[in-house]
Amino acid sequence: MVILILLLVMFQSYSYCSSGNEYRETIFNSELEYDSLRPLASYQYVYSFKEGRAIVVINKKYGFIDKKGKNSIPCKYDYAYDFSNGFAKVQQDEKYGFIDATGKEIAPLKYDFATDFQNGRAMVKLDDKWGFIDEKGTEIIPVIYDDVSDFSEEVTTVKENDQWYIMDKMNNRKPVTHNCREISSFHDGLASIDIRGESGCMDKQGNVVVQPKYDLIFHFRDGLAMVELNGKHGFINKKGQEVVPLVYDNFPHFSDGLAAVSINDYYGFIDKNGKVVVPLKYRTVYSFYDDLARVKIGSKLGCINQKGQLIIPAVYDEIQVGEGILGVIADKKGQFLDLNGNLLFPEVYENLYGFSDGAALVLKNGNWFFIDKQGHRLF
Repeated sequence: MVILILLLVMFQSYSYCSSGNEYRETIFNSELEYDSLRPLASYQYVYSFKEGRAIVVINKKYGFIDKKGKNSIPCKYDYAYDFSNGFAKVQQDEKYGFIDATGKEIAPLKYDFATDFQNGRAMVKLDDKWGFIDEKGTEIIPVIYDDVSDFSEEVTTVKENDQWYIMDKMNNRKPVTHNCREISSFHDGLASIDIRGESGCMDKQGNVVVQPKYDLIFHFRDGLAMVELNGKHGFINKKGQEVVPLVYDNFPHFSDGLAAVSINDYYGFIDKNGKVVVPLKYRTVYSFYDDLARVKIGSKLGCINQKGQLIIPAVYDEIQVGEGILGVIADKKGQFLDLNGNLLFPEVYENLYGFSDGAALVLKNGNWFFIDKQGHRLF
């Protein structure tokens, strides 16, 4: 669990590696009254849509609206998280639980911490012990373990009384014979392990396949994992061979087949063979998404393709990407473009956010509202 949380924090901390679907929220000067022409004006905060619901906030209480603008899940929680895999995590009095798309609480708000559902299971914590619940809220792995990892690829790892186990979906568990301090979840058949402060990898049988020698190993994905040693980063394959040399300063990860890398605060992109395909000449870059990556030239943003060619000129103050559409802002005027830079519809907005779940939040004439991909107002 410690490794998992650390990796998430690292990825969220570097703007040059952020994904195309960025987290968005908008603050409103709430009038706390419903206005049919300005239905969002009654909320202090409105978030982007995810799985047909958008988080909204009234008087510091969180709920959800649907795509008709109805407050279908009342604003009664201390905090709420986006819907993921059909469920949303909610918080009340510092306790966590889950609701479904109708607002029904499928897991009671009694846990000290919880993760989103993955593969039909969510990790929960209660009184410093960990376990798993299913999508009915049933504790299918008892909350008795000192540590656990995500349930992925049909298995998880759990720790009890300083002993780690590999556990399957039938709750059969096999002891890990190595003296591991931490074990991550499995990805591409391998889990990272920490032995005496050095990171390696083991397979689902508990065999060490990458000898512990690194300071950190991220999850494997498509046969590669980012590793860190003495402050430098590269990639290894599942045999432990370093296919991308450990020469880079940042925490790279692959997106659309390319990874953003840096040396001495200059950024570019490499492919999975370690070949530099976009020279390290930019001060700020973002990960590829829809085969485009945002780059900053001077104080302005543009987009390059995977050959490093500037497809969207660097004339924008902000570019937001999502679902094959670019939301661009220049001189406080916002519009939407396709991935070739063509204007999608003529409307000009005072502010905008990228598309998520088929909708984008825009500001026009002082009025916030959602539009669909044809530029039509949703409600």
